[in-house]
Amino acid sequence: MILTTVNSVQQADKGTWFTTTNGLIRTGIATIIVLEYSAFLPHDEKLEFIKSAVDYYMNSPTAAVVEKVATGMTDGGYNKEELKKRIIEFILENRMSKDLIGKK
Repeated sequence: MILTTVNSVQQADKGTWFTTTNGLIRTGIATIIVLEYSAFLPHDEKLEFIKSAVDYYMNSPTAAVVEKVATGMTDGGYNKEELKKRIIEFILENRMSKDLIGKK
């Protein structure tokens, strides 16, 4: 399922995501955000909930923010521990599941 999500995110952007550190960070963040969001959607055997989560992500402002922040992280000169901390903080602050939880 994780590979399906990564492939869906990559195909949705139609770019070469794995060519740089920026691309790895961007793909990792996007994948985690999409998987976390998809956990709150009704599940089916055809994994349509994953496609729905990817579509929601790609059409949300979160996708643009991830792009900007990933670039800033790779240009920021952070050491390994600082970078890990920044990535985790960013993911927690930008979880799309907050949109679903807030609607209840």
